[in-house]
Amino acid sequence: MSYVEIRDLCFFYFSAKTSVIDNFTFSMSKGEIVGILGESGSGKSTLLRLIAGLETPSGGRIRISDRTVVDEKTFVAPEKRGVGMVFQDYALFPHLTVAKNIAFGLHGLSRSERKSRVREMIELVKLTGMEERYPHELSGGQQQRVAVARALAPKPDILLLDEPFSNLDADLKGAIREELRIILKTAGITCLLVSHDPQDIEAICDRAIRIGTPVAR
Repeated sequence: MSYVEIRDLCFFYFSAKTSVIDNFTFSMSKGEIVGILGESGSGKSTLLRLIAGLETPSGGRIRISDRTVVDEKTFVAPEKRGVGMVFQDYALFPHLTVAKNIAFGLHGLSRSERKSRVREMIELVKLTGMEERYPHELSGGQQQRVAVARALAPKPDILLLDEPFSNLDADLKGAIREELRIILKTAGITCLLVSHDPQDIEAICDRAIRIGTPVAR
């Protein structure tokens, strides 16, 4: 059985009368890294927001880890979906250190458990020694790794990456793509990555699918 299953998903903006996502069906296995490729405005980021619960579909169903999180009768709140998300701009808290950024979502753990999980994540993303640095003291690639570590720390069922290389210099992308793939595979996380760049998908993902352009209604 599929670990993530999307059936006949639809989303459109009433004001624009345009279908951003039209009867989209898709599934993925546990531990798989899948790329969503498409041009600007094709609905890539909207798809991630629908999975995360930040938008409500106009139709269809989403199941994650054998649990329906949205359909015509169901809507599970974003914080209860088991979804981790890394936004294009990483959305790090500028006033928090690396360690405190990573610890931010670890509610419900004891202090020792939280400390242990943060240390595990810092080792995973190879930022040992940078725990007390602030985001402005990090390179773009290091900021990305903090954002990934923060999203992975609560042990989500699926990680969503929205254009993870859009803020990086072209000459850095090659090395950072490889770093990210190693992090994801080491973590064993099920991951959906969206990008407009086929090279991003090819370097990191196990397979890719293309999402279409908006359709006028």
